Parts: sequence; structure tokens; C-alpha cells
Amino acid sequence: MLKTDSTKTLHPHHKYQLEVVFLFASGIFLLVPFLVFLQEYNLDLYIYQWYFFWPWMLFYSWYSLVTRAQTLPEERVTPLKRPIVHWVLLGLVVTTYYLSPISLVHPRSIDIAFIIFTLFLADSYWDFRNPVKP
Repeated sequence: MLKTDSTKTLHPHHKYQLEVVFLFASGIFLLVPFLVFLQEYNLDLYIYQWYFFWPWMLFYSWYSLVTRAQTLPEERVTPLKRPIVHWVLLGLVVTTYYLSPISLVHPRSIDIAFIIFTLFLADSYWDFRNPVKP
């Protein structure tokens, strides 16, 4: 967990949301040099993409679950109505993307990583263990 003066004042739930997003973004930034390395040495992307994906997703999932466990149930924030619209739009975009023809150049590990990220991000808005009762 990121312990700086600015994050100490954040609500624990918001800190969890930020860590989910920024940790995933840092993984994408690490992926770029890995892809350049694969291209430089003419290595097969479809085989070697998993050498980056599995360690990164295991670390990302573990770290996010640890951060999630440290957020107490009473520290959960009730979701606003606006993010529900964003999730519906995201679902429509993802469905449209999967209904389009498959690109032979696109690595599947990025799709799976995005699904894992989306699950953690959705969980940061709604606690699926303890649904909020109106």
C-alpha cells in the first residue's frame, strides 16, 4: 500500500479504488518494454505474452485482494448512480468489441487482464460480498 502524506488523508475505500487503477496502469507501462523486447528479438508474441501475463496478474490479484481485505465493511462507500451508467456503457463497448471480427495481431492476454481489472474495479464500486441494502 502506498503510504504517502496525500494518501493518508484519503478514505480507505477511495485508496483501494486508486490502487486498483494505478497498479493496472503501471502493469500496462511495464508491458510496453516487454513487447518491444519481444519484437527486437523476433520472439513469438502468442507464446511469450503469457510469461509476462501470469506473474503480473497473480501479483496484481494478490495485491488487490490484500488491499480489499484491509478495507473494513463499514468503510465501504455507497455507489453513486452515475458509475452504473458508466458500467453499462463499458459493457456495451466490450460486447461490441467481442462481436467484431478477431484481429490476428492482438494478444489475448490483454483481454484477460482487462477482464480481471474490470472485476476489481467493479468490486471497488460495489461490495459483492456484502451487498448494500437500501
